[in-house]
Amino acid sequence: MYAVGHVRLRIEGHWLAAVLACRSSAVLSGAEAAAAWGFGPTRAGRIDVTTPARSGRSPDARIRLHRVRSLPPDEVAVHDVIPVTTPARTLLDLAATIRGRRMEDLIARADRLERFDLLDVRRVLAAHPTRRGAPGLSRLLDRLEGRGTADLRSPAEVALLDLCDRHGLRAPIANARIEGFVVDFHWPSARLIVETDGYSFHRTPSAFDGDRDRDQVLTVAGWRVVRFSSRQLVREPSRCADRLRRLLATSGSR
Repeated sequence: MYAVGHVRLRIEGHWLAAVLACRSSAVLSGAEAAAAWGFGPTRAGRIDVTTPARSGRSPDARIRLHRVRSLPPDEVAVHDVIPVTTPARTLLDLAATIRGRRMEDLIARADRLERFDLLDVRRVLAAHPTRRGAPGLSRLLDRLEGRGTADLRSPAEVALLDLCDRHGLRAPIANARIEGFVVDFHWPSARLIVETDGYSFHRTPSAFDGDRDRDQVLTVAGWRVVRFSSRQLVREPSRCADRLRRLLATSGSR
């Protein structure tokens, strides 16, 4: 893979270079697609690319080329100029190797970022019922639907709710839309928003910038935005509770 005129590429540049190194119908897929959409971790190593071509070798050892019989147009998109599988198709591809709680975490993250559409995933599953991982993903969706959206929360979000309960803090409103953004938790009377960031997800630069942009928009609108990481909530619950209590006390909301 080559990038003319660039000494050092951002990760998105490597992804695009990998796709372009393959044929024109190739798209970023798998773990890299999840990272591109923001709900999966970035990783070092070979880059997953999918193509509908039935033969041929990977043009570069750093590319893991997946060949499929067909790649329907409604299962691909262009995100940040990179051809990539849609979030729904990406979840199906990942279901071949990721199951259980790890898949639930991916769905929770995608849902939080508004990348998860249950109907889209169901449609992709219906189009590929025998694909590896499809039956398991379908069963998982059935369980999540039956339990309700509360169980689509990430481990960090669950930890924050547990912390409030254990330390006698007023329960927040979860997953509400404010200024066009879905926020993890907020206390209206305190004008306080708390976002919980799972440390297992190493965001891409564009996703990181997106978080900063939303924080700024919410701040301008008069909200205080505070972020707690999973590591803080799990390892320092008392300290997090004390800080949260002080933030809520400034407006008398406890």
